[in-house]
Order: sequence, then structure tokens, then C-alpha cells
Amino acid sequence: MKTSLIFLLGIGMGTIIGILIAPEAGKITRRKIRDEADRLIDEKLKKRRQQNALSRSDVAVHTTDGGVVTESRYTV
Repeated sequence: MKTSLIFLLGIGMGTIIGILIAPEAGKITRRKIRDEADRLIDEKLKKRRQQNALSRSDVAVHTTDGGVVTESRYTV
């Protein structure tokens, strides 16, 4: 427990020091962080939409007279 707390404290201090001595202004750095976060969120949403589209499948139903009827089905 103590080791984990020290580790997290070190990460926090490193982050704060890195931001304070960054070569760019805080406004620019915050904008870059926000833009990157938005990009990652957009990628995840796009991937989720693609997975949802793939979960929709066409199902072929064969009839006794040799014909094939295709119906669309949404699988959850």
C-alpha cells in the first residue's frame, strides 16, 4: 500500500514538473492535450460504430424448393 502511494505521488509530481517546465505555454499545452483526448474519443466511437455495424448480419434462409430468402437480422 505504501509503495503504491509513493509510486502515484511520483507520477503526480513528475506530471506537474513536466507541465511547469514545458517549452510551450500552458494554453497551448492544454489545447494539445484536449485535441489528443478528442481524437482518442473519436477513434473509440468510430471503432464502436464499426463493431455495431458488423454485428448486423445477413442471414440466408434456405427453402425446401431450393430457393434462398435473405433477411436482415440484428444480433445483440
